[in-house]
Amino acid sequence: MNPVHAVIWLPSTFYSAVAATLVEMFDMVNTIRRERMISFEFVARQPDTATTPGISFQTKREPSRRMDALILLAMPGMQIPELTAALEEEGRHAAPIIARAQRENAIIAGHCGAGYFLAEAGLLDGKRATISWWLKTDARRRFPKVRWDASRVLVQEGRIYTCGGGFSGLELGRALLRDLGFAEEERLVRKLLVLPPSRQVQTPYEFPLQDQPLPAPFRDRIEALSNSQLRRLDLAFLGKELALTPRTLARRFSEELHTTPGRWIQDQRIEAAKTLLESTRLGVLEVCYQVGYRDAASFSRLFARAVGLPPGEYRRQNH
Repeated sequence: MNPVHAVIWLPSTFYSAVAATLVEMFDMVNTIRRERMISFEFVARQPDTATTPGISFQTKREPSRRMDALILLAMPGMQIPELTAALEEEGRHAAPIIARAQRENAIIAGHCGAGYFLAEAGLLDGKRATISWWLKTDARRRFPKVRWDASRVLVQEGRIYTCGGGFSGLELGRALLRDLGFAEEERLVRKLLVLPPSRQVQTPYEFPLQDQPLPAPFRDRIEALSNSQLRRLDLAFLGKELALTPRTLARRFSEELHTTPGRWIQDQRIEAAKTLLESTRLGVLEVCYQVGYRDAASFSRLFARAVGLPPGEYRRQNH
């Protein structure tokens, strides 16, 4: 087997722990094989990139050799307007190395918000992809051609990988090792580093982001209806309460919330179900009724499809 070369692209700010963990995993493969099977380097637009806490990484302006894998990290943050503006700026700087990786037929992976870079380059059009869960609404609005599935920790489409935020980088590193031909070494790396069991979904980690800008008064009104009349929510009820025709209702949801009324109602019910499963001892059947569904089997299938876990397993992971 021939050695492979991995490049990790660093933005202006990033999680040092993710960058370091990836190269530790790669270097452990070399230790296990007793030869340098994976070479790696950091690339950035500024030399000796430093994270916010002051941890420094030696970087190069360009890859020193042909890439077998390009891993793009993105800056941390949960203030959506500021973060997306920063992602747009960083994406312009990442575009040349993404284009080079395409020419060299390298595996290309976007960690956290770096999925924006891949979407901007058109690599995700028509493909499934994931993103940090707090960016999912903005990502759907900005890149409607992408089949976003933000419930997943990791999504692979051919030689393109996307993953969620923070330590979803662990899942990315493990998947890359297998894809690069080091499946047996990956198993040993997992044991030697005592890595946690593989996680498939990131929905158990979600929580409401109260500081996101909310369109008002429309969203205030529909959220009040959701809080007080969740069981009665349907298109006819919303239209009557808001005095809007079905066509106007659909247009308002599209323009102000970037979704459909039906999808919004489903999301409200699923979020309410998650809260009940986390904070009460109600059985799944009672949770089903509380959030406005009548058939427990249909509710469980819908919940599993939306969240990535059946209701019982979701409760176990959040207790």
